[in-house]
Amino acid sequence: MAVLKRGPLWALLGAVAGAGCPGVAIRPDGSPAEEQCPEAARAAMEAFRLAPGDSVTMDVDATRTEAGPVVVYDGPIESRTWLNMMDLPGDTLLYGRVWTNGPRVVIRYYSARLPDGKVIPFCAVAADNGPGLPKSPGRTGAAAVPSSAAQVYITGQFR
Repeated sequence: MAVLKRGPLWALLGAVAGAGCPGVAIRPDGSPAEEQCPEAARAAMEAFRLAPGDSVTMDVDATRTEAGPVVVYDGPIESRTWLNMMDLPGDTLLYGRVWTNGPRVVIRYYSARLPDGKVIPFCAVAADNGPGLPKSPGRTGAAAVPSSAAQVYITGQFR
C-alpha cells in the first residue's frame, strides 16, 4: 500500500486547496457540509465545456501510478487526470482537500493546473459508487482507499 508523501509542495498545495474551502462546516458524521462552487470556477469550467456530471479517471495521488490501495490524509491533495474531459486536457493536476473522518473519504477539488502551467478555479469531487470513496479505517486523519485510481466528477455544488 502506498502512502502519500508530504514534501515542500504541500505548503503550496495547502494554500491553493485552502482557498476554496475556508471554514467548511463539518457534519456530525465527520464529513464536510454543503458548499457552493464559486462563480469564477463555474465560468472557468464552462470555458472548457465542462458541466456537472462530466467525469474522467484520475490517479488519486499524482505521484503514484501503480494499481492498488492508497493511504490518504486529511488536508491537501494533488491528483492527476488520465485523459481529456471535454476541452480539459489529460494530465491535468487537480488540487483539493481530503476529509477522512466521515463514513467515506471525501475529496473536493478547488483548482486545476493545466499541462501548460495555467491554474484555473475548479469544482469537482472524487466518487466511486456514490458520493466519496470507500475506505478502510486507519488512524485518525487517515484512511486507505481501495484503488489508486478513481473517477472525478464536475459539480456545481459540493454536497
